[in-house]
This record gives sequence, structure tokens and C-alpha cells, in this order.
Amino acid sequence: MSNLLEPWVLLRLVAGLVALLLFVRSASTAQKVLRHFDVRRATEGQLALEKQQELAATFARVGTVVQVASLALSMLAADRLSHGVRGAMCAYGVFSAHPWGFRSLAITGGVALAAGVLTQVYAFDSRVKSLDLARPLAIATCCMAPLAALDVAMAAKFLLGLDLSVVASCCSVQLDPVSAAGEAYAVGPRVLLTVLAVAGVGLSIGLGLLAARRPSRLAVVVAGIASIVTLPAALAASVLEVAPHAFEIPTHVCPFCLLKADVFGIGYPLFGAIFVATAWAGGAAVSAGLARTESTREALARFAPPRLRVGAVAWALAFAVGLAPIVRYAIVGGGASLFASH
Repeated sequence: MSNLLEPWVLLRLVAGLVALLLFVRSASTAQKVLRHFDVRRATEGQLALEKQQELAATFARVGTVVQVASLALSMLAADRLSHGVRGAMCAYGVFSAHPWGFRSLAITGGVALAAGVLTQVYAFDSRVKSLDLARPLAIATCCMAPLAALDVAMAAKFLLGLDLSVVASCCSVQLDPVSAAGEAYAVGPRVLLTVLAVAGVGLSIGLGLLAARRPSRLAVVVAGIASIVTLPAALAASVLEVAPHAFEIPTHVCPFCLLKADVFGIGYPLFGAIFVATAWAGGAAVSAGLARTESTREALARFAPPRLRVGAVAWALAFAVGLAPIVRYAIVGGGASLFASH
């Protein structure tokens, strides 16, 4: 429990608890909607419940903002703690110093993405004139509370169980030799994953812009699925292709080092843009899947285009940020390949 005296640990846990409370409050109203709401009735009780549902949507939106902030705080906290943990040169050393470190980060990222998609569906619901989405939104909102609770539990297990006196291993000790030897998935098929990421980004942009012009249900769903499928390839390419070029070291495949000032913190706009692209396009796809009535389809035609355009712009930004260190190395290196001898 002494780790609570660390400001970044305390801040991360408080943010997680705030997000949990917001989602629990939102879910409590969602349960009332599931039990009592009837779109065919227009009693005072139903109207009051409709107002409470709008309040629940507000709590869920604020909870999403806090949850996304928790994801950023998880990485910032680990980065700041690395200054006090011997052997840890970046956040990687801190996460690897505890069995639940990377698991906690993955859960936080997954919950943040799910919350981001839910927020987009709430935005879609605000444009629907009918109450057709009341029940599906209530179910999704109820699911967010246990997910947020799981996130808080795993973050607490990691941060409170972390031994700050341990001698950790930095990314250059664990990742670089593995990358050089080609013995683990951390290296991966670099060229293949990079090609898949580039193709996926291009496809996501193209399908997103096409669906924005003609926002049919099928087109929006396909564009959103393309962004979701591109996510893992984009993250892999960021680690295997962008990071080595940023540091001009072919075996340096640490994503957390991209957050450092040494490379102008390009990891923040890179990963941030990938997150926005996936959440917005994914939210549009889920909304399209729920648009099964005439009123929801009419709302989808107005809702989906701006979301898909934002997703396309975010993918373009991620591509530009990831390409920058590669182009820079090609210029300073006279066109030589960084991986020529690897």
C-alpha cells in the first residue's frame, strides 16, 4: 500500500475509480430502462425515465473521457515510475516488473475503446427521433460498469503490487536482443505486418470516404470493420517499423520509447490518432448495425458521414506521423535501408 504515496499511482487509481462510479451511476439508470421502459406508453413515469436516460448518457460520456484519460495516465505513471525503479529506462521496464503489468494496460485500452464506441452510439441516439435504441443502449451501458470494475481491479493489482525496489530490465535488455535473434513474436514478420498496416490504413480511408458519400448500412458497417481489423496491424507496424526508424536502431522495438522527448513524443499523436480512427469508425459501424427502423436509418444518413470522415482523417494523420521518422532516416541515411544487415 506504500505505493499510494506515489502521486502518479494515486492519480491513476483515482481516475479509474471516478470512471467506475460514473459508469455505475449510468448503469443504474440503464437497469431501470430495461425493467420499466415501454416506448408505446406516454405516461409521466415513462417521460421521467426518458429524462433519466439522457442523464445516464451524460454520465457515460464523461466516464468515457475519464477512462481514456486513465489509459494515458497508465502509460504516464509507468514512465514516471521508471525514474525511480532501478534498471527501468522507460515504461516497459515498469510494466514488465509485475506479472499483471501488460495485462492491466491491455484491459485499460480495451475498456477505453469500448467506452469510445459506446459514446458514439449515444451520439447517434441523440439524432434519432424515436426511442428505438433505448433498450440496446441500456444493455451496452450496463456492460460498461463491470468492465470498468475489472479495469480498476487489474490496475490496483498491478500498481499496488509493484515492488519499486526491484531491479527491473529495460526494453533494450529484453526486447532488443530478442528482436536481433528473431526468436519471438515481438519481432514478428515485420515486412508483412507493415504491408498489412499500410494496406489496411489505405483501405480504411478509402472505404470511410466512400461510405461518407453514400452512407448505406452495409457501406458504413464495412468501413467500420476495416478500421477495427486494421488496428492490430497498425499497432504492430508502429512497434516493428516506426520505432526502429525513430531511434535509428533496427532492433529497438519498444512502443513506450516513442512517448519520450528524444523522438518528440510522436507516440502520443500516433497512438492517439489510431485510437480516434478506430473508435469513431467503429462507433459508426455499430450504429449502422442498430439502424433497423426507418427513423434510425434516416438518422444514420446524417450521423455516419462526419464520423467516417473524422476516422479517415485520423488514419491519414497516423500514417503521416508514422511515416515521418522513416522518411527522415531515408534522407539522412542516403536511402540506405535500416534493416540492410538484419
